[in-house]
Amino acid sequence: MAGDMKGRSDCDLDIISMQCDNEARYRKQITITRPIFTEETFQEGYRISTSNSSATAKLRRSCTSNLSSLSGHGLCLAVLKFFPIIGWLKEYNWRKDIIGDVISGLTTAVMRIPQEMAYALLATVPAVYGLYSAFFPVILYAVLGTSKHISIGTWAVVSIMIGNAIDAVIDVELSNINNGTSEMAEMTSGISAEDNTMLRVQIATSLCLLVGIIQTLMGVLRLGFVTNYLSEPLVRGFTTGAAVHVFTSQFPKLLGIKTTRRTGVITLVYTYIELFTKLKQTNPCAVIMSVLALMMLILIAEMNDLQAHKSWCRREGRKGKKLPIPSELFVVICATLASYLGRFEFKYNLSVVGDIPTGVPVPTVPSLRGSMSLFGSAFAMAIVGFAISISMAQLFAKKHEYEVEANQELIAYGSCHIFGSFFRCFPHATSMSRTAVQEGSGGKTQLAGIISALVVVVILLRLGPLFSQLPQCILGAIIVVALRGILRQIKDLPLLWKVNNVDFAIWLLTFLCVCLLGVDLGLLCGVGIALVTIVLRTQIPNSSIIGAIPNTDIYRDVARVPDAQEIPGIKIFCFSSSLCFINADNFKNSLFQKVGINPQQRLIAKHKGDINKKLEYSHCDDDEPHNDVDQVQTIIIDCCMFNYIDTVGVKTLQTLITDYDKVDIRVVLANCKETVRQSLLKSATLNKKEAIGLDRMYLTLHDAVADHMPSQKDDNFKHVGVKIQNEISYETGV
Repeated sequence: MAGDMKGRSDCDLDIISMQCDNEARYRKQITITRPIFTEETFQEGYRISTSNSSATAKLRRSCTSNLSSLSGHGLCLAVLKFFPIIGWLKEYNWRKDIIGDVISGLTTAVMRIPQEMAYALLATVPAVYGLYSAFFPVILYAVLGTSKHISIGTWAVVSIMIGNAIDAVIDVELSNINNGTSEMAEMTSGISAEDNTMLRVQIATSLCLLVGIIQTLMGVLRLGFVTNYLSEPLVRGFTTGAAVHVFTSQFPKLLGIKTTRRTGVITLVYTYIELFTKLKQTNPCAVIMSVLALMMLILIAEMNDLQAHKSWCRREGRKGKKLPIPSELFVVICATLASYLGRFEFKYNLSVVGDIPTGVPVPTVPSLRGSMSLFGSAFAMAIVGFAISISMAQLFAKKHEYEVEANQELIAYGSCHIFGSFFRCFPHATSMSRTAVQEGSGGKTQLAGIISALVVVVILLRLGPLFSQLPQCILGAIIVVALRGILRQIKDLPLLWKVNNVDFAIWLLTFLCVCLLGVDLGLLCGVGIALVTIVLRTQIPNSSIIGAIPNTDIYRDVARVPDAQEIPGIKIFCFSSSLCFINADNFKNSLFQKVGINPQQRLIAKHKGDINKKLEYSHCDDDEPHNDVDQVQTIIIDCCMFNYIDTVGVKTLQTLITDYDKVDIRVVLANCKETVRQSLLKSATLNKKEAIGLDRMYLTLHDAVADHMPSQKDDNFKHVGVKIQNEISYETGV
């Protein structure tokens, strides 16, 4: 083909180009002949379904559907839906998939063990509790979850939120001891370091139970859509800001400095000030080990990323996948051996993980004392954890062509939290890095997660004490390197600036709020900012005057499409939003401004005897065509953007129709959706005199224009290409 093209002359190519241009100009013709329809005449000629769509009817249908599911077949489907493991185990190809799941499970476990211990310290609880959270929730999610690829466990952002919540509760309780108002005064007064640790564990497990209850209730109430209110720019800005908090919290470990943990506003500033003032207290041994660990982890991580990219680019031509190098485990083993053999804890005062008890914890009922002070933090963790988890689940489900069910995922996450809280687990979510490794190393189902959890059990039962001399600075280095992917999200900003300035503002403001105000308050501010942008865009939407494209039934904004021409005697107004109390005044003022006629002012002028006075508003853009407003006989409101209309919107339309009728201008509606029509018809009960009937609603803009356009003899209107004989007949030419 390339050779043929090279052999052709420039003249041949010009001929081919001209032929392509001629073909592009050719369009198939459309000829339609039908009567002009208002909604009234259309419903007289065609049967309209009168199905009840009220909330009561929907509730009745839902109850009927639930009752029908109590049959034998319905119960079987309900069990399969609640326990997805039954479905994928029935279809599991043991010969083909088992090797991939085993390799994926072992690879993920190698990465999971050091990360779980590191994130436990980030949550201000002993490292062993991270291992607990890597076993119990993972096993239950494999039974209840609908995603085949996500890796449930600890996550940096949720862990920093847990640590902040625990610190805030302890600070409040300690400050209330003197007043005798503390719910936990007997536990917080005069406690030792060991008791303080156990108190933190108790608060963490209480948080876990609360998060589980919240997520389970949301799943039962079918509230999986709640995360739709967390837009992608908001979530990415929030997680990047939280990653900055996590990054900052690891500096004291990397430098071997003990600093005060803070919560509240501008904690980052105070933390960095304290770090700089205590630089003289830096532990050289911790710095050297941190630098070596960071260099090794970053180097291997970049090699893994490069390898994964090459495998992705060639995945069509190769069957196998190279396994990522287990950098975290390699660094942990080397650092633990060096610390143990060199006795760094005693010689250089290096902070280590400490004793890791063997065995699995006995189930205990978590305490809910002081839970009211934890509810806000638990709710934030429940929403953030679910938002991240479901987005990762949907990403890999789309890639591997299966579906995840949001409400079942909520029930699965909630059940994992409730179950885990009885075994001293703390709140968890989906780890993005581990999920990528689990899928990239060949994982096909959650059997890979079960295998990784079994490896953790072996560590808990036999090998846990071997990590007691692991330096905490190494775990800090692991956390910092694991944040690479989240911190790289800052690259979103240039793209968002080019594509959508509002999303850019949401991302940046959420990021700044999280950095300056804290994780919980920053998330709340981010949600508030996102909702404000929605309200503003609803309150001040675009509005325009619509004109007809010659010889077609197509209508476009006359300010944007020069070929669109206004129709003499008719103004077509389009408002790009639903009509409600937020924007009703803006709708009315925009209509007056675009049409150029304020009926109230014209009435005042009439009463004063100034009949010939022209009261008009100029168009917003000088490019818009200006017709003599005294010739306007009809205003058509294009309702195609109205998804709903409330009572304030209905009253606004009724008032406009009445006022324009007084100055001999007819106002009609076109392209009304069913919900809008029903709202307008029901409004007759409020004001029968000003009720808007079906005779004022037209099926399309073209129906409304054809029914109200000037005489056929008007030469100014020939370009529209419409003939009227109680019917519409229009043709589109080539």
